[in-house]
Amino acid sequence: MSDLESTLKLEVAKVKQLYRKMEADRNLLQQQVNELKTQSGNLADIVDRVLPSVVSVYVMDWDLEEEIASGSGFFVSPDIIVTNYHVIADIAEEDYFYEEDEVELVLVETYDGEMRLAEVVFTGNAEEDLALLLVTDFIIDPETGEQLESPQEYAPLELSFEVRVGDPVIAVGNPLGEFAATVTQGIISAIREPDEYEEGEEDSDIAEVKVLQTDAAINPGNSGGPLINRAGQVVGVNTWGWEEADSINLAISAEALDDFLAGFEETFEGEPEEE
Repeated sequence: MSDLESTLKLEVAKVKQLYRKMEADRNLLQQQVNELKTQSGNLADIVDRVLPSVVSVYVMDWDLEEEIASGSGFFVSPDIIVTNYHVIADIAEEDYFYEEDEVELVLVETYDGEMRLAEVVFTGNAEEDLALLLVTDFIIDPETGEQLESPQEYAPLELSFEVRVGDPVIAVGNPLGEFAATVTQGIISAIREPDEYEEGEEDSDIAEVKVLQTDAAINPGNSGGPLINRAGQVVGVNTWGWEEADSINLAISAEALDDFLAGFEETFEGEPEEE
């Protein structure tokens, strides 16, 4: 992958503004976790274990130094983050695989408060609604706005394919602007297999992957974040913004995510070696 040979720099005022927003988001998230502890200490403990692997994703217009989209994501390996494709759709085409001369960068806010650069390396299509980001060794310095080398690896979350209707789940994400309810709980209300859809059905756009329907609220704040079970394992990837979903809360199943990761590995391993 790219070594980020060209130095990226943001205006200090813009960087400080972003960091203030991120700090406010973290404080709000902690407030939600504290409230959850008063309702159910066990659930709050699960969320506490998961949060260090969850990030906020900020898609930037680097010329204007403005945020154009945002969402959540989580680590599936020490340096790979999964998020929704619709979160980064403004800067990356469908079915995209990393090309060194066309690097698309986003900012990810990690749980420890760093603003880290990440590369879009793999995307699905609108039906899969998944994308992978590669975390780089570089952060944006909060004092200078300059690109600063700071290697770091993160703990990935474990996937679980064992899910049944009625199972309790928690949708986790990071607060984003006015969308503050990003730790929500509920149950699996339906499991929708691809072969259950008929051609021409109103929601056929989501027929390519297995999805989980839940009554846990999913909004832009936790879109792309993990839907977890009581063991803290990922059973799905929260999604938001499918018009055909008609306000139903859906998550892409961990099985579909696992297939997506396998597709990335096959594509990556199939790349010709550099001479």
